[in-house]
Amino acid sequence: MTPRTPILLLTMASLTCLVAPACAQSTPAQQTLLVLDASGSMWGQIDGRSKIEIAREAVHTMLADWNGGDLGLMAYGHRRKGDCADIELLQAPAPDTTQTIGDKVDAIKPMGMTPISESVRQAAARLRSSEQKATVILVSDGEETCNADPCALGEELEREGVDFTAHVIGFDIAKGSVADRQLACLADRTGGRYLLARDASELNQALGEVARSEPAHATPVQGAQEWIPGHSLSWAGGHIEGAQSGGTRALEFSVEQTARDCQALCQADADCAGWHYEPTGSYFIDYPRCHLKGYEAPMHLEAQDEGWVAGLKPGAKLIAVPASK
Repeated sequence: MTPRTPILLLTMASLTCLVAPACAQSTPAQQTLLVLDASGSMWGQIDGRSKIEIAREAVHTMLADWNGGDLGLMAYGHRRKGDCADIELLQAPAPDTTQTIGDKVDAIKPMGMTPISESVRQAAARLRSSEQKATVILVSDGEETCNADPCALGEELEREGVDFTAHVIGFDIAKGSVADRQLACLADRTGGRYLLARDASELNQALGEVARSEPAHATPVQGAQEWIPGHSLSWAGGHIEGAQSGGTRALEFSVEQTARDCQALCQADADCAGWHYEPTGSYFIDYPRCHLKGYEAPMHLEAQDEGWVAGLKPGAKLIAVPASK
């Protein structure tokens, strides 16, 4: 059986800073890179239509309403079979590229492998080198097939302080499958959202939402809250000029350590603005984790399952949520 594979879209998140005057001082230019999976499984069918045909239609619908700034195109798996290095930038992000991108998308013929991790890594490096803030939207119908771990990549990019978010759309993904958990983990580790799309209509809707930078499932924060059960903290994007750095640190806890221990670590660390506790059993792990967030970028709350807890240090002022349309 040919492994299932993904489409990726990169776009910028729109933000409203609620309590950080510094946010108004720096509005990053918007730059988007659309990365399309062209591996063999995209010839699979849903309701009598190939997934690549459904994807092309969804992209054209997105392009027709595009007003999100500079746009580019990357594809992988479209030139050679069995080659995990088959990743190509077809159009660098630039103004007024929707017609060119639409034509290039129509010409893509799926045939190759599914290097999710390396494609995301290259996309992040490309946008990072331009000093633009970037969000990756990954639309995937399956899991990594090139001996890499997208979840581990998400942790690596976050640990390195890359200003990068991956929103993920699971296309025709079985809930609870390895692919479902792997993709959800990639989104979580980079502060993104995870959506499911079962058919053409839902894929169109999902791509439309991310292209318009609609709100994620974030809970607005009116001020610092020290104990927030059932939530995690994620980067909302947008570097804060003049803010302290500190990045994100994920600490492996023993099973005896609790959310109160995580909170205490943040309170004792001058560079820590917020924290969240990840319980045992989430995303394949057999031990809890404590995530400490620095002051370098705004954050938003993400709803999680029972056992997760988030909190902000009293006086924290770099809290943001996505802006409404």
